[in-house]
This record gives sequence, C-alpha cells and structure tokens, in this order.
Amino acid sequence: MEGCKSGFCEKGGYFNQGVGSDKGSIAEGKVVDGGNSCEGNVVKYETLTEAGNKPICPGMFKVPVVLSEFVIQIDVESKIRLNCPSYEIKRIEKQVFLTQARYIAGTDKVFIGGYIRKNIEYASKHCTSRHGISGVINDQTVQVPFQVATRIKFNGKKPIIFPNRQPNEVRYFDQCRLGKDIREADRASYEVFNEPVYAELLWSEVYDADIDDKGKPIDCLPNEEEFQEFIDKSVVYIGIKLLQKQQIYKPCYGKDDKGFEGPEDNEHFYSNPGFNGIMSQTIGEDK
Repeated sequence: MEGCKSGFCEKGGYFNQGVGSDKGSIAEGKVVDGGNSCEGNVVKYETLTEAGNKPICPGMFKVPVVLSEFVIQIDVESKIRLNCPSYEIKRIEKQVFLTQARYIAGTDKVFIGGYIRKNIEYASKHCTSRHGISGVINDQTVQVPFQVATRIKFNGKKPIIFPNRQPNEVRYFDQCRLGKDIREADRASYEVFNEPVYAELLWSEVYDADIDDKGKPIDCLPNEEEFQEFIDKSVVYIGIKLLQKQQIYKPCYGKDDKGFEGPEDNEHFYSNPGFNGIMSQTIGEDK
C-alpha cells in the first residue's frame, strides 16, 4: 500500500512535516519525490463560534389573503382600419387581457391597464353583378388598449405594508468640544420587505357596437357599402380580485409550550419587527 508514514514516502522520498495553528495558515507539508513536490494541502482553516438567536412566536401559515373583490366598468372607443376594404363584418371574437393591476400603498387606488383582443372576420368584394356581390373572407386581429384608475373598498382584510424608516445618525464632540467630530459617526439603517399586492382577473364581459359612417356605395346595389375604417365602441366589465400573502399567527401570549414569547398584539408586533425595536428586544436581550 502506497502512503507516507513517519515522514517517509514509500515511493522513495521524504516530506516536510509542519504544525498548524488554531487559526490561520498551516505550515508547509510538501511531499518530495525525486525532486518533485506535492502541492496538495490545507491552505487555511478557522473554527467558527456559534451565533446565538432567540425564537419569536412563529406563524402557522403564509397564504394569499383576499383584500378586495370588485367589478369595474371601462368604456373604450377606437377607430379600426382593416387591411382590405370590406362590405360586411361577419364576426368579432373578443378577449380581455390585463397588463397591470397596480395598487398604490397607503391609498385606496388601483391602476388598471390592459387591452381587448379582437379577432375580426370580414367579407371583401371580389366581383359584383346586377343582383349580388361575390367576395372572400379575410381575418385580422387587433389589440385595443385601455388604462384607468379606480377607487376600491377593502371588503376583506387590509394590506399589511410598512414603509422603511429614515436612517439614523449619531455624532460626537471633537476633542475641544467645540463642534462635531467629522471623522467619526455612528449610523443605523432599517429595511423591511413587504409582500406585494397582486390581482387576479376573474371574468370579463364585452359589449360593443361597430359603426361604419364613411362607406361608399357598391355599384348600383341598394344598401350595400364598402368601407375600410369603422368606429368601435365597447363597454367592458371586468371582475378583479386583489390579494396579498399574509402570515397567519397562532395565539401566543406569554410563553407557550415550546418557550416562544409573544406580545398581546400578535399581528402588529410581528408584522413590523424593525419599527418598534422588536429585534433588539428579542435578539439583543437575555431574559
């Protein structure tokens, strides 16, 4: 079995034995074999000390909570130009898509944006006779945008959102006690991360009217017109649900069976740990 024992390598060489310290770099221990050295070694090591912590009352679940459900009416008018002249619109399929539903923290306003996707099937003239029109069916898809802001009522729970505090700064006298020491300052900064409020599109309904007011008569055929642009008036109803992930806490007064400590107002206490000095109370103190 090849190996090194008592400083002797069975391949025919010796290695330099070194003794490491508790912290820092270990002395060299290179294996020498016919003038070649083995560089494999532990370069640096450190024994880490344990960092203390103190548990707080844990949450049972973190789940989406409904903040509000509402129906919004949006009225949209647009002018649509077809790729080819048409004498009749056969069918329009409509779907509503949202691109934003942004709640503004500290208010009751939600900014909503999106578009109505309209797939238009229409007939274009190919030829005419004394008594009729022959044509082809064309297809075109357009996206009609909309953007509104609406005031909502929280008919579920309210959003839990906390702004960040301004950083604190502490200054000291200079050596003559005649002003501040510009070379030294203590600072503290605070940062709290909030779960975003988001939306779900529950359903939509679209009622519209298509108006051709600039058509041109087709030959001698009565009541037949050809147009390439028309006015679309749409009334859109959208059902929206606002949600936010919130933590659900179990009752925790004093110490429970696991030794966790909790305040009288659980939700306020743990929802805003930085602003009320909770971290200093729960981690920095030994009770």
